[in-house]
Amino acid sequence: MSWIFTACLLGYLGLRVALWLRGQVRLAAAKDRLPVAPRTWSRPADVSPGLALLLERNFVGRVALVESVRAIAVVLITDPDAPLGFVRDFRYRVAVARAWSAACVWLEQLAGVVEDDRVRLEGVGYTDGGFRDLHAGLHRVVRTTVRARALEAFPVDEVAATQARLTAMVEELERLELALGRGAEDPYR
Repeated sequence: MSWIFTACLLGYLGLRVALWLRGQVRLAAAKDRLPVAPRTWSRPADVSPGLALLLERNFVGRVALVESVRAIAVVLITDPDAPLGFVRDFRYRVAVARAWSAACVWLEQLAGVVEDDRVRLEGVGYTDGGFRDLHAGLHRVVRTTVRARALEAFPVDEVAATQARLTAMVEELERLELALGRGAEDPYR
C-alpha cells in the first residue's frame, strides 16, 4: 500500500516539476515580449499646475498598471497550474491589489481637478467614462480576489480578462497624455 502512495506522490511531484520547468523556459523565451514600463515624458509647457500634477499622477499610475500587467503575464507563463486551466500564484492577487490602488489614487487626483482644468480636459476631448467603467470592472475582480481562500484557483480566462482590462486602463491613461499634448500644440489656442 505505501509503495502505491509513494509512486503517486513521485508522479505528482514529477508533473509539478515538469510544469514549473516548462514555465521557466517559456518565460525565458518571452522576456522581450513582456510589457515594459513607459519611458519618462516631457510635460506640455502650457498646462496649469493642477493638470501638471494630474499628468504626474497619470504617469505614476500608468507605470504601476504596466507593472501589474507584466506581473500577471509572468504568472500566466510560469504558474504550473496555468496549463491545467487555472492560476493559484499569489502574485496575481498582489498585482490586482496594486493595480486597484494605482487606479483609485488616479481617480482621486482627477476628482480634485478644478473646474477650469476639467473644461480644458473636455476641450481636448478627454472624458473619464471609459476609465471609470474599467475601474468598476476591476472592483469586481478585487472583491473576488480579496474574498478568495489562500490557495483558491482562478480560471485562466478570468486572469487573462483582468490583464486585458488593465491594459485598457493603461491605454486610457496614455490617451489622456496624448490629448493634453495635442491640445498644447494647437495653433488656434
